[in-house]
Amino acid sequence: MKHHILFLLLIAFTMLFTACAPVEDDIFTTARITVSGGNDVTITNVQAQVKLTNVNSRQVTTSADFNGASTTVEVLRGAYQIDIEGVATCQSAENVIRMRQFRCQSDYVEFIGRDVNEVTLNIIFLD
Repeated sequence: MKHHILFLLLIAFTMLFTACAPVEDDIFTTARITVSGGNDVTITNVQAQVKLTNVNSRQVTTSADFNGASTTVEVLRGAYQIDIEGVATCQSAENVIRMRQFRCQSDYVEFIGRDVNEVTLNIIFLD
């Protein structure tokens, strides 16, 4: 009887330690969004809000944390609609620096990779 209890305890501990294996969470990904002013304009700083709308669930994720002309957002993997509106510091080919109001838009972007998914959107200047 003593051996049976010891055997059952050994099996229970084995099951306990194998059941605690780390689970990878593959539903999230990183989206890096960069705004571009084209060939003749260099974007040095952006103050804007990016709005990511999941096409399937209609869940909205927002961020205003730009580093230069790019922002990085953690989102669920899937297809997104992107809207960005704000102000950018632009430098022209003649080295003229000015602040310009802009917006960017994309109706369909896929963020489905496990690593960083990158997209570049062209700016539409409003002034």
